Parts: sequence; structure tokens; C-alpha cells
Amino acid sequence: MVENKIIERFKVIKIFLLCAFAVIIAKMVYMNVVQHEYYTSLAENKTYKEVTIKAARGEIRDRYGRLLAGNTNSFVVQVSSDQLTSKDNDANSIALKIMNKLIENGEEYEDNFPIVIDENGNFSYTYDKNVSDYKEKNNIPSNLNAKETFYYLVDSLIEDGTLKESDRNLNRGELQKKLNSKGYYPPILVTNFEFTEIKNKNDWLESFVKKLDDGTKLEVKNTDSAKVAFKKIRQYYGIDDSLSDQDARKILIVRNLIKSQGYRTYYPITLASNVSEETVSFVEENAVNLSGISISNEPIRYYPHGALASHVLGYVGKIPSQQLDNYLNNKEKSYKSDDIVGLTGIESTQEDNLKGIDGYKKVKVNATGKVTDELEVKEPVSGDTVYLTLDMDLQKVAEQGLEKTLQVANNGGIYKSEYGDVSTSGGAKNAKTAAIIAVDIKTGEVLASASYPDYDPNLFVTGISSKDYEKLQPENPNDTLAASPLLNLVTQGVFQPGSTFKMITGMAALENGLDPNYTINDPGVININGQTFADAVWNKSRSNHGSVNLYKAIQESCNVYFGIVGTGTNWLKSGSDPNIKMDSEKILEYAKLFGLNENTGLEDEITEVAGKVPSEEDKINSTKISLRSYLNLNIIDSFTDIDENDDEEMTERIDEIVSWVDETPCPGRGEVMSRLKELNVKEDRIETLSDSILFTYLKFARWTKSDNLNLSIGQGENAYTPSQVVRHVMAIANGGYLTDLTLTKKVVNSDYDTTYESKVVSKKIDFKDSDNLKELIKGMKLVTTEGTAKKYFTNFPVAVDAKSGTAERNDKIPTANEYEYLMKHLSSYGVKKDEVLKVYQQLRKNREAELTKNKIKEIKEQLKSDDLDEETRAELEKELKDGVDEKLADTDKINAAYLRRAIKKVKPTITDETIDKYKETYGDFAWAVAFAPADDPEIAVAAVVPQGTTSTYAFLPIKDVIGYYMVGSKNSDSNSENKTDTKNTDKDNNSTDKNNSDSINNDNSSATGSDNKLNFNVQIKK
Repeated sequence: MVENKIIERFKVIKIFLLCAFAVIIAKMVYMNVVQHEYYTSLAENKTYKEVTIKAARGEIRDRYGRLLAGNTNSFVVQVSSDQLTSKDNDANSIALKIMNKLIENGEEYEDNFPIVIDENGNFSYTYDKNVSDYKEKNNIPSNLNAKETFYYLVDSLIEDGTLKESDRNLNRGELQKKLNSKGYYPPILVTNFEFTEIKNKNDWLESFVKKLDDGTKLEVKNTDSAKVAFKKIRQYYGIDDSLSDQDARKILIVRNLIKSQGYRTYYPITLASNVSEETVSFVEENAVNLSGISISNEPIRYYPHGALASHVLGYVGKIPSQQLDNYLNNKEKSYKSDDIVGLTGIESTQEDNLKGIDGYKKVKVNATGKVTDELEVKEPVSGDTVYLTLDMDLQKVAEQGLEKTLQVANNGGIYKSEYGDVSTSGGAKNAKTAAIIAVDIKTGEVLASASYPDYDPNLFVTGISSKDYEKLQPENPNDTLAASPLLNLVTQGVFQPGSTFKMITGMAALENGLDPNYTINDPGVININGQTFADAVWNKSRSNHGSVNLYKAIQESCNVYFGIVGTGTNWLKSGSDPNIKMDSEKILEYAKLFGLNENTGLEDEITEVAGKVPSEEDKINSTKISLRSYLNLNIIDSFTDIDENDDEEMTERIDEIVSWVDETPCPGRGEVMSRLKELNVKEDRIETLSDSILFTYLKFARWTKSDNLNLSIGQGENAYTPSQVVRHVMAIANGGYLTDLTLTKKVVNSDYDTTYESKVVSKKIDFKDSDNLKELIKGMKLVTTEGTAKKYFTNFPVAVDAKSGTAERNDKIPTANEYEYLMKHLSSYGVKKDEVLKVYQQLRKNREAELTKNKIKEIKEQLKSDDLDEETRAELEKELKDGVDEKLADTDKINAAYLRRAIKKVKPTITDETIDKYKETYGDFAWAVAFAPADDPEIAVAAVVPQGTTSTYAFLPIKDVIGYYMVGSKNSDSNSENKTDTKNTDKDNNSTDKNNSDSINNDNSSATGSDNKLNFNVQIKK
């Protein structure tokens, strides 16, 4: 009975299960057959998506927690690849629609599509233009290949003393590292000597491979011309043939932006940043017709004080193309191709700390991209806060001081200062730049660092326009001292230090036995081997310093005294020798002890191109380079048996002449003339060339007495940055400790934990007796109480020790348009205009013929390739048939070079000195250094005003900086009472500013423009 009941129950369950399965199967059939279209549509209209939540970039604050770089919110237009390219969407139509609206509304947008079309319908690669722009910017001949370009740059840097002659023998990898350490980054892959841009171009072109519907293979080749490649890429993306090339390019901007993401197509990518409300409304209102296009609210970089401390902070921008792979492979921070990164300054060196970690939202969206459900959220983690050692208020004082200084240097008048006004006479009309650095003597912390002119880093935040970037370039590209807003003179300006170097000569002499009371009767000028060596007062008014010991020599900056103790010889007709063994090597040994042959510690925080202590080897190498440069300009048309276009033979003969520099003893005049005759130099050119080669170069290749004298007073081959100079002054003030400089005080993460805190890096200098420094300080005290700086520090609230310095410049200032200059003065050179222009045209014609010959050879080599596309082959064959005609670039540098050669060819006896005699001469460099308080120093300051003519102008900003630091300001609303120790306020400062970042007024400059010029170091935006 029980058994039957169990069997019945199993039958019921079986029937139930069969019915249930039948219902399920029926439902599946119903859904997949009867309602297939409905449910397919429903499935396609509901998509799961991951939306990135951008992390705020870490803030940069001053030593007291005041904001220097923060974030504000902006609307951005984003493209979602998966939605845009879904099968039901016309991706090309949507891309064209959004691009037209962005252009109509004047928005900035990302334009990374590397084929451009000019107004005449000509196609070209931006990659090629980048290479040519780099060559033009660095004065590199346009016809040089990557290897030749690399070594041309190396030779140029050897010539100006940045590199040594021996560096040229390094292997290519080591040489590249050496260039990078000096702040030079040639866009060249040295493993196979290929321009980075050309490598990128080839990789990009070769990525377009596709099998077409008709079974044929579409393939873009690296040999394709820009026009052919553009046509193929249009076909690759299925762009309607009825559209113009200009409209097609708009579509390709969007398609290429998506393509640059690589495998991360599920991430939205930014097409335009900081867009207007009008654009936001358009996208929102047309969401149904703009599938894949959306608006997002994201944090962007913001510098609330504009240009304040811009050279320290640096700027941000899109990831440079040559560094993209490195960033995308950073698994810890997970970069995306459209991310903004630090490109210079603290923004760059602290990138790892400042970069936050993006969050995400996993959401459900409908067909229009509207979020219908939020499934999962991971909040972003903001970047760390970097606290600098700068005092924001002191930085303002320093920057304002430089600006006021240049105004009075140019025009004269009263330098207004609450620490005492100073009357000035002007007279330095060419003074357009200046720099100042103030440091904490005990720690090496940089309290203020200013370089004038500066720039507003807000311009770079969403990509700077070509127009705005052009404004930041030097007005006179031929003048190495022209005002350059992007150049930080504090760490990149290498100048002769003038008399600020005399304490080093004094210390070397004291350490080698000089009695500081050793006295001379200064006549104002001495004559050594027919050359004069004079005091500044002698050159100015034929006066002298009278009876001078070490203290007075520092006080009044007596050149003759330091020339005597620097050589260990009394060159006067009366008086005794100082009885010390001194020479150039001993002076330069002490320059190295004071850190002038090394970086200051800032090289890992901002770009630093440090000066170096000279040597006889460097002078020999420098002489070789100068001689080679002279010969390249003056001897190429002077041989009887070779043509000036015979580059190989010409190089061999120039090498032969340059090798004479190494000979000891130096060959005599008759020997040089005889050798030039053997080299088949034209008879009428031998004497002139011999005298120039011998008396300008060969006889002065090694150290001479003149070198020794000049080095002892900070002239000659000496050249250092303000940061190096202030570091050596610190060592004098602190009793002989060489302390590294630093700009980063600490780093605090989003959990308010300190992850880094700076430590003092200092070493005792190995002096024989550090007490000798006290003798130097006695002289520096007299500078402010009795000497050259007395008028600046009379009635000053604290005692200051200081030293002035003026470094002479005797060379000519290049004009902004050298061709115009030469044309203007042709008659004064004693040459006829028609004759010179005839030779000028012939020289150009000869060179263009050589370039044309090389181009024909290059095209014929290309045509030999089996991989050449037929359309490209046809273009090349047509080019040959029509006739290749290469032309020299129509630039001022090239035109002026050929015109100068023509003048010399017409009149062989004329010299460059004669040609340039109508140009202005550079003004002297004005230097000043100081530290205070005198008895217990806390702050050291160095300032330089290139072409400032007198140290007066360098003391003006120093006075304000020390005054503000020591006693504060009565007029400042932001004074020391607003400064709070960061140890107690890290958490409050971080939380307050991060919560209120949305309320910051976004008044940063928006760059707009219509061109798309590119630069290797910054992201140029349309």
C-alpha cells in the first residue's frame, strides 16, 4: 500500500517536471522565433558599460600649505568607441556631426590625425613637418639624415662648451644619455639612427590592413605618399566618396582618436575639453542621434595665481607620442592615451605622486547612451599633495622685484621699495631678462626662484594653440640671450659670474698661504706682454683703488689685486710678490670644491643645465671647434683644385688645419703659410688666412697669462647658473658646508600620510682651514657698509653681507633678420649690390642643383622597391618626368648664410668683424649675491640681469627679498600671520581645498586657433 503511494507521487512529480520543461521550451521557442525581433531589439537597447571617473590630479602647495596648483571642473566631450561603432550606428555620420558643431562653436578639440591638407589641396604628413621644424629650430641643415642630425647637434653642443670633444667618441647610447642629462632630447632612435617621428609614421601607416568585401586586401604602406595614404584610409573606414576630403578628415580625426586607444576601446576618450554650455546642450538634446558621444564633468588642472612660480611648477599636457607606450604600460597608475601628464617642472618630476587612480562606474545604458541603472561604483583616488619649499609671498616679492628692476634698468627712475627707494639712471635698454634665487642657508630649501619673463601654465592645461605657443618663443631667434618665457634662467641660464667669483680666488689664495693683509698700490691697470688688464674704475674714469688688501679688494672689487694673487705674481713695477704658489689650476680646483662643476641637487626636480669649471683641455677643444667654424665660413672657396661642393675633400682639408691646434710648440707664421700653399690654397688668400688661423686660434689654444688673469676675476671660460652661484655663497655663509638645494618639502597622500619628507644633504668641504672663509666674509661686510652696495643697505633693518659682479660681453648681438641687415650695409662693405646678388644666386643655384641631384637619386632608389604601391609609384614616376627641382628653404638663416658667403667671395679680404660692425654689442651682465643676517646667516640670494650693465640692478630685487624674508611687509595682505606650519595643517588643508575645488573660479586662458602646428615638447591643439 505504502509502496503504491510512493510510485504515484513519483508519477505526479514526473508529470510536473515534464510540464515545467515543456513550458520553458515553449517560452524559449516563443522568444527566439515568434518574438525574436522584439527581444533582440530589447537586448541591443540595454548595454552594460564601464564609465571612467577621472581622479583629481594631486595639488601642489607652498611650504605653508597655500595652493599653487589645484583642480577645477569642466565639461568634456567624450567618444565611446563601442557605442559609436556598433552595427546600428553610422559612425562616420555621427563623427562629422559632432566635429562640425565643435568647429561651429569655436571649441578646442584633439586633432592627432597626422595627414593635413593645405588651402591648395596639397597633402602632407605632420610627422615629416615635425622633423623639419625640429631641424629649423635647432639650426640643423634640412638635408641631413637622422645620424647626421644627431652628430650635428653633438658638434654644436661641443662648440658651445656643453659637451666635451671626447664625448663624441662615446657609444651612441651613452652619448644620448649625456645629451639627456644636459637637457637635450633629440627625437632620434640611436639604435638604428631613425627619427622617432618617422618610426611613428611607419608604424601608424602599417597598422591599416583590412580585407575588403570583394576579397581584396587593403594595405597602407610606409612608402605611400600622404595623398595615397589618405585615400586608402578613407576606404578603410568606409567614408562616403561624395564627401569632400576636408569633411573626410573631420571624420578621421574622431576615428583616429579612437584608434589611438589600442585595445582599451571600452574606455571613453576625450575629444574636446572645457567646452561651452552651448555644446553641452547640443550633445544632450541630440543624444538619440549622437550615439557614442557624451558629456562628462571632469577635473582639469588649474593654477589660481597664473604665472606665479611657473618655471618651478611647470605645465601639463597630453602624453607625447614618443612616450605613449611607456605610460600605457604603467600598470600601477593605469594611464590612458588621452590622459594629461606633467611635461615640465615639478608637474613632470612628481608625476608618479601627482597622478591619481581613476575610479569607475559600471552602469546599464539604453540605446541613446542614457544611464538606466548603476550597478557598481569604485571611487577615484586623488593624487598626492606635493608641498614645495617655496614661500608663496616671497615668490611674489621676487617676481615683482625682477619686473620692477627691468623697468628702471631700461628707462631709469625710482625703484620703489618699502625697504628704501633707490634712484637709477637707466642705460640698460637691452636688459630684457633676469633671474633670482633665495635659499635657506641651513637646509638648502629654495624659498623663492624666479625667472623673467615667465608664462601662464593655464595656457597648456587643455592644449596650447599654435598662436599662443608662438608668443612664448624668443622675438629674435638668432639671439641666444633674447627673452624666452619658457626658459628658466635660474637653472638653465649659464653666465660668466664676474666678480661674484672673486671669493673663490680669494679662498684658493688664503689656503695657499696668502696673508689677507698683503697690500698692493693699485695703479688701475697693468700691462702684460702687450695686453692690458684693468679695474672697472680704470675703464670707466681712469682712476684706481689705491692701497688695497684682500678686504678692500672684495669691498671695491679690485681686478688688479685678484689678478696678482690669482697668478701668485706681482705684475706691478713696485711692491713685493704675495709669496704664494697660485695658478689657474689652483683657482679652478677651489671652484670645484665650491660645487661649481656639478649639479646643485635640483636636477631631479626641475630641468637643470649646470655650468662647469673650465680646463685647458676644454679650451683646446673649444678652439678646435671655433677654428672649424671659421674655416667652414671662410675657406670653402679658397682652393685651386677642388670645388666648394666637394664635401668629402673639403672636410679632409679642414680637419688637417684643425689638427695643428694639437701641436706643441705652435707652428710659426711662415710654417702656416707654407702648409696652406701645400694644401693648394689660392695665393691671394694665403696671407690673410694664415694670420687669422695663427693669431686668432693656434696661439691661444692653451692657457695663457691672460686666461689666468681672466679666470681669477670670474671672466674667461667661467660660466655658471644662478643656482650654482647661490650654492657656493651658502658654503661661504655656513662655514664651509656644501648643501644640496631642494624644492620639494614633502609629499602627503590622500590618506594624509606623509610618504616623503626632504632631508638636508650636506657635506663638509675639505678645506685646509675653514676659518679662512671668515676673511672673505670680512670683505663682504665692507661691500654693504663701505663699498659698492652701501647705498642699497644703508638704514636696512638687518645687516647684510654681499658681493657685486659685472661680467663683460664684447661680442655683437645678432639681428632678428640677418639677411636684411646684410643687404642694408652692402655699400659700406665696398661691394656692389648687383655683383653680390649675382654671386649669391649662383651659390644658391649650385647648392640647389646638388640637392636636386640627390633627390633624383633618392626617388630612383624608391622606385626599385617591389613593395611600392602602384599609385605611389605613378606619383614618383610623374615627379621624375615633370622634372625634380629642389629648392633651398626660404628662411632668414639660410638666406643670410649664402649672402654672407657671396660678400666674402666678391671681397675676399673682408672679415666677419667688419661685416658685423654695425650691430650692437652685448651689454655687461649684472650680478649680485648676498646673505643675511650677517652674524647668523639664514638666507642667501643670488640675482643676475643679463645685459644689466651694472650690478646696481641685480641688488634691487635682492634687497626686497631679504627685507621681506627678515621683517615682513607692512603693505601685504598675505603676510606671515597667514602662514601656518604644515605639520599641523596637512589634513585640514587637503580636505578643505579638495572639497571646495569646484568653487574655484575657472579663469584660465582658453587657447583657440585654426592651425595645427606641432612641437615635440608640448601638445599643440586646434
